[in-house]
Amino acid sequence: MRTKLVLLPGLDGTGVLFKPLLQALAPSIEPVVITYPDRQVLGYDALLPRVLQNLPQHDPYVLLGESFGGPLSLRIAATRPEGLRALILSASFITCPYPFVPGWASALVRPFPFRAFPHYARLKALMHGYATPQLAALSAQALGQVAAAVFAGRVREVVGVDVRKELSACAVPMLYIQGTQDRVVPAWNFQRILAVKPDVTCVRVRAPHMVLQTEPEQAARAIEAFVQRHTDEQDNGINP
Repeated sequence: MRTKLVLLPGLDGTGVLFKPLLQALAPSIEPVVITYPDRQVLGYDALLPRVLQNLPQHDPYVLLGESFGGPLSLRIAATRPEGLRALILSASFITCPYPFVPGWASALVRPFPFRAFPHYARLKALMHGYATPQLAALSAQALGQVAAAVFAGRVREVVGVDVRKELSACAVPMLYIQGTQDRVVPAWNFQRILAVKPDVTCVRVRAPHMVLQTEPEQAARAIEAFVQRHTDEQDNGINP
């Protein structure tokens, strides 16, 4: 029986950037990609019920939250949905990734700079040497279809987010996938997670923030091993 893997995307919210990972996953994994509206500004509070209603209703599943999707996945876990068996965070955070940024700074985030965001993101990828033709095309597709106001709204959410209570209350096994060259969500963010929940497993991959996109094979093998382990525990009647 295939195990469902529900994926919550990062800041773009389109799910397009999951394509390299989906291609690398074994047939034993059934991916379910959930997307966010690309023309409607919705914060975590508004996204939560939308995502909940799109979760598998009758099958067990593992939930993966990438970057911006990580806090949302923890809020989902806090509702104790019946089918949730395990949780994966990829390059994500539980509070603003940069501790020196004050919460009031969210009011300063405006849409205008994000109009050039797709071009800046592609240039940055080229400068850091991790762009491939496929990834460049996917980035252009994903970033180009999201309104600047939506990007700005999601960044405001990131600045003010705090899901430490939800993390502490998480009752399912957790895996963290970390890019060792991640400058967007630096390594200290995982240390914050460990301070709240010391039993979170971490897999480190030599990659930038877009770890699922630049090293999809390594990420897929880590996900499959984690899913398999906890599927076996369920099958053997072991309570994880």
